[in-house]
Amino acid sequence: MTVQLDGMLEHFADIDALDLADVAPMTQPYPLVNVLRPDVVEPCLDREEVLASAPSSLDGRFKVPPIVGLEL
Repeated sequence: MTVQLDGMLEHFADIDALDLADVAPMTQPYPLVNVLRPDVVEPCLDREEVLASAPSSLDGRFKVPPIVGLEL
């Protein structure tokens, strides 16, 4: 490890010796772009129809047990 650390410190010293005053700082070497689809409203399932097929519902929402494995 000592040899590797020594090599790293020598490399850092080489970088410190460079004149980087005119180099603009950057956060990423390549531009990052989010790859997300547009948020478009589309038709979906009818709430009442979906809740009618659920084992249990309450006030327009699915009713689930508070602990996994506990029956309603």
